[in-house]
Amino acid sequence: MTTFPTSPFHLRPAKPTPTDHAFILSAFDSSLPFLASIGSLDQWGKTPFSQRGDFAEATLKELNYSEELRLTGTSGLDSNLRMFIAERELHQQQHDDGQLQAEFVRVTPDGRRFLPVGVAYVRENWVPNYVKTQTHLPMPDVNHGGGGFLYLEVMVTDNREDRRELSRGAGAALIRGIREYYEQQGFRAVGEWSHMRSNNVPWLGTLMCMEI
Repeated sequence: MTTFPTSPFHLRPAKPTPTDHAFILSAFDSSLPFLASIGSLDQWGKTPFSQRGDFAEATLKELNYSEELRLTGTSGLDSNLRMFIAERELHQQQHDDGQLQAEFVRVTPDGRRFLPVGVAYVRENWVPNYVKTQTHLPMPDVNHGGGGFLYLEVMVTDNREDRRELSRGAGAALIRGIREYYEQQGFRAVGEWSHMRSNNVPWLGTLMCMEI
């Protein structure tokens, strides 16, 4: 688990457990009312992710692929998926005040309680086409031995009403934690990029690489 001295958030690998699986589905579902409220309904639509075909099954498979890559360095996915969860420690007053139910809470052996508030999907050695078009960034061909690339594919925080305040800042913590984690593995930041979508809302990202 990664901790930050000046932040209330902790970063850890997502695991193929019922709790992490249920939290990720819930986080995706919670994003839909928020997107609708800011005029971005077209991004993901109205149907809850937990009710969409094989989304739940696919998410569990992704968690297993992520854990396989973490433990063995190899994966059944060509895009080398890693998934991370940002969580926040709960203190006794929050339980005494009845602010939060125990849903999704992780309890450590020493009794500390952590609430997941965000999830991120990272692809290792894989770059989507809309990033490859960023001509200002030096980008080796990862399909022909370039390697050493990261792509932060998806980042979602829990937008339910009783979680929103605790989730505030989780997105920034996920980005910083993932960046620091991979810098410790030998990666370095190459540059920032943005891609304007059809609704005029930009995707923002950081390109990282490893010299080998």
